[in-house]
Amino acid sequence: MNVKEKLGLAASIEAHAARIILRHGLPDAMLQFGGGIGDELLLTTVAHELKRRDSSLKIWQVSHSAELLRHNQDYAKIFTWDDRYLRYAFLLRGRRRNLAYAVERIPQKEEVPPAEHILAVLCRNAGISGPVALRPYLSLTDEEINNGILRDFQITVQCLGPKSFRTVMLNKLWSTEKFQHVVDSLHAVYGRGVQIIQIGGAADPMLRGVTDLRGKTTLRESAALIHRSRFFIGTVGLGMHLARAVDCRSVIIYGGREHSWQSGYSCNENIDSFVECAPCWLWHDCDYERKCMTMISVEHVTAAVERLIKRLDTPIEIDTVII
Repeated sequence: MNVKEKLGLAASIEAHAARIILRHGLPDAMLQFGGGIGDELLLTTVAHELKRRDSSLKIWQVSHSAELLRHNQDYAKIFTWDDRYLRYAFLLRGRRRNLAYAVERIPQKEEVPPAEHILAVLCRNAGISGPVALRPYLSLTDEEINNGILRDFQITVQCLGPKSFRTVMLNKLWSTEKFQHVVDSLHAVYGRGVQIIQIGGAADPMLRGVTDLRGKTTLRESAALIHRSRFFIGTVGLGMHLARAVDCRSVIIYGGREHSWQSGYSCNENIDSFVECAPCWLWHDCDYERKCMTMISVEHVTAAVERLIKRLDTPIEIDTVII
């Protein structure tokens, strides 16, 4: 892009921002994250804590998936990705809060591990101090909740694979074969009384003995299915945060790429691997054949399920820290 084209783009961005500001006024804060959909969901924690401290704040967010933030009363305005250039508008300088929880080292495809929970890091970087509830938020309508019921006893699962999506991190993946054994074990224990629902993308590995909804639901529909499930089983990622946002307990297979104290929730059963190289925060590279994931057995997961079931009728824990 030459200088003339850059100047033209900048002028176009400012004109677009000016039209939006004339229509909606200026925000007090516009939350931004350069990551994926899961990271944008985590910004709901920041929005909630900002509003809890000042209910008059006008908060905006530009999102890859604006539908996830629909009905969230902490936001004055949610913009779709069509308005992504607002993130660069000079007219909004000083109001943008560019947030992150880890420093990326792209050539090595790794991140510098955070020293505290990533939600605490986001809130701290947003200028928030005091007590913070470490959880994201997603508001479902009554109709959505009702549509999330497929059976009285349903379990939602997500099994990611190396071809699930372009940016999938290989060091977060657990064996599809082992995941299948977990599903088989659930059927052996609960028989016909349970319905196991597989959500996720169409490219996720297919499991047998499930209601296959891969690629067939919106994110909000997936969230509703999780909300009405007894619990969710998956690995670290969007599904885990969706489940916490709708108050559903989970069994999360962590391994050692990151540890649950850095990104998880105590209401869940988190399966960490405490090997000497963990938590590494590497995306794909591993000098140890991903032993932190391979050492997690089917029995580890089924035992976690048993522990979780004993907690289902107790109030869900809310983790709180002081920053």
